[in-house]
Amino acid sequence: MPNTLFIRPLQLNASMSVEDKKYEWALYDISGSLLKYNASTSIDMIDQTLMQNGIDNVDLIGLLPAYSALYTDVNVPGNQSRYIQQALPFAVEDQIAQDIEKMHLVLGEKLKGGAYRVLCVDQFIFTQLFDELNNEEFIASLKAIHLDSDLMDASSSDIKIVLSSTSAHVFGDNQSISIQYQNLIPYLDVLFLAPSEEESKEALTIEIVLDKSAVTESKMLIAEIQQYPNVSVQVEESSLNAFEYMCSEFFKLKKTPLNLCQGDYKLSSKSKGVWSRWRSVALIAGLGFLLQLGVFVGQGVYTNQQAELLSAQALKEYKSAVPSSRNVSVEKLPRIIKGQLNQLNNTGVDKLEFLDLLGEAGHQFNTNQARSSLIFHSINYSEQRGELLIELHAKSFDQLESLKKAIVASGLTAKISSAVQEKDYYKGRISVSGV
Repeated sequence: MPNTLFIRPLQLNASMSVEDKKYEWALYDISGSLLKYNASTSIDMIDQTLMQNGIDNVDLIGLLPAYSALYTDVNVPGNQSRYIQQALPFAVEDQIAQDIEKMHLVLGEKLKGGAYRVLCVDQFIFTQLFDELNNEEFIASLKAIHLDSDLMDASSSDIKIVLSSTSAHVFGDNQSISIQYQNLIPYLDVLFLAPSEEESKEALTIEIVLDKSAVTESKMLIAEIQQYPNVSVQVEESSLNAFEYMCSEFFKLKKTPLNLCQGDYKLSSKSKGVWSRWRSVALIAGLGFLLQLGVFVGQGVYTNQQAELLSAQALKEYKSAVPSSRNVSVEKLPRIIKGQLNQLNNTGVDKLEFLDLLGEAGHQFNTNQARSSLIFHSINYSEQRGELLIELHAKSFDQLESLKKAIVASGLTAKISSAVQEKDYYKGRISVSGV
């Protein structure tokens, strides 16, 4: 699961370059816990911070300051969003002073009265923000752009206000705005004291959250809000600043806020930022995988050839030890030897001969930890001495000693009759007998 990065521009100045613009940002993990926050930095510094901390799986949520947008309600006939989108410019044109062709119109939800909620943003400002955040070179992948005040969870109140020492974010009554701190009371006066044809006596609940910068400065303001008629005020003090608080509220929302990336700004479902950055690394890793696969295939072919040589050698030794054998193949040899050993055990033969010694020595070889480093060179049997002589190569003398001890532990007699160190291996002989 990806982490979530929230970015909000501190200035909406169309004449400023991207390098000069500063952004407030916060990074959260998949559980909604804050990992990192910075009040003012550039896009490049945010990107470098993520790379330096090895964070490359990031969903980016852009936040547009709510003071830069206008909400309005329009009645548009029809239910298909395609036709409603086409009719929006004509329905909104009389409600805004700016040229409608220079506005980005975002279709919101349908309200109870049948009207649609429409968000209007200056197209030039939104295009700049969209291009800055939807950059292929940026390590985070843009998923949506919301109004910052839209992130607040107002499910337990009619209106929710987040106050800092400089600003107020208000969400409720189908509105999402941000205004300067000193303008909050004039706004609420219009909301609660303006004459209305339909006067409602129902009590409204206002939830006020004071960020850590506004706790000591807002007592008078809260007292003024409490004087409004039919208003119940609930106050909460937060240890976070306003931006951190609104970002943390995003993870509590039951419904996704209005996404401003609509129409020409609709985002592709594919994340391309990380791939474009790591494409060359993936290519090198793929080549490395193919090379390693080739090595494994080569080792497998070599090991198979060695196994065939050892099988042929074992069959040759068996035929020389048992000249009367007929129709013996490599596939049949293990079953034949096992059957003959079982026959000897069942008949109670106490004398250990070639097959007994070979079977036990072979078993200890198969179960030895250094089996892959031991290579049989030749096997000889002296019937007169009742002794099996095994010549093999090992990477170290300890591997020869280990096999010898294992054979002795099985109840046989074994000793290393010779051990010569060659350039890359030890050439040794182990004599095995039953005495």
